[in-house]
Amino acid sequence: MTPEKKVQNEIVKYFEDLAKKGHNVRIERRQAGGLSYKKGMADLWAVYDGKHIEIEVKKPNGKRTPMQEKWEFMCNQIYILYCLADSLQTIKNFMNIHFGLKD
Repeated sequence: MTPEKKVQNEIVKYFEDLAKKGHNVRIERRQAGGLSYKKGMADLWAVYDGKHIEIEVKKPNGKRTPMQEKWEFMCNQIYILYCLADSLQTIKNFMNIHFGLKD
């Protein structure tokens, strides 16, 4: 398993655990090359308490492509929350900042 996939799996499990605890949440993976996939789209998308979140997953210290940076810019323009996550702790910090969730 690649380091990026490991981080992605941890993030998906985190959101699934939130759902099991009764939080209003949904998490989905995007399939690169899938029917509606566009280059640069984030790896994951989630909805938490009615708010859409795009999550780009990288291995620790991984770098984004210019198309991924454009995706973040587009998200910011239309008020979609965006997180560049290279660890589970990054997404936990993000969820604490935006939704007040503690570990």
